[in-house]
Amino acid sequence: MNTNSKDKMQLPTLRKLHFSPLSIITTAVVIILAGFFLRVAIWEHNYFDRMEGSERHTTYAYNNSGEEVEETQPTDAEISEYIVAADKPRYFSIPSLGITNARIKEVGTGSGGEIATPKNIHDIGWYTGSALPGTNSVSLMDAHGGNMGNGIFRNLPSIQIGTIITIEMGDGRLYTYKVADMTTKNLGEEANDYMKTAFTSPERGKGAITLITCTGDWWLSSQTYSQRLFVRAILQN
Repeated sequence: MNTNSKDKMQLPTLRKLHFSPLSIITTAVVIILAGFFLRVAIWEHNYFDRMEGSERHTTYAYNNSGEEVEETQPTDAEISEYIVAADKPRYFSIPSLGITNARIKEVGTGSGGEIATPKNIHDIGWYTGSALPGTNSVSLMDAHGGNMGNGIFRNLPSIQIGTIITIEMGDGRLYTYKVADMTTKNLGEEANDYMKTAFTSPERGKGAITLITCTGDWWLSSQTYSQRLFVRAILQN
């Protein structure tokens, strides 16, 4: 076959690329920065994975009054260093429920006139409108519960008649109470009507404490539980 030069297939020629020093430097800087931010992102992800579930991992929720509630587990140091006035309640314990030396915080009333709850779900609230523990009157205490939550009173519905509860005062005095009765009331008028009983002792003339917490079904629409649990205990010493 006769071919001449103009009939021969030519390979395409590659266009030479030219890079300026500025473009090379810019590209290098972009690569370095991308690597840096990638490493930061990986470190941050691993850090929060390690911290998840640790005693200093802090999360927040909201109670049924729309107030922010802290879910951080207090450290042993924070508990041991917790100090209150000599005549005020300091620690709360129900050994049979695994509650030992829970901090007792003073609480008043909420914006709607209801008894407030502690800011931390691991603390117990002592209502300052009730009597001090150790007296011949009734001391009212509440805490976060609910069978779907992690509140310190989540297991209170399983408490038994005769269970021992101890309260340590700021000066070290210990008061022992024995559970006498318990009842569950529907949230609303039924629970409100029971409050008069909650402020009375199961045994006339004896000092007592009444514990209150949430229980029942979780109402997503109103962000609260359907019932309130009341536990009354009589002073033993």
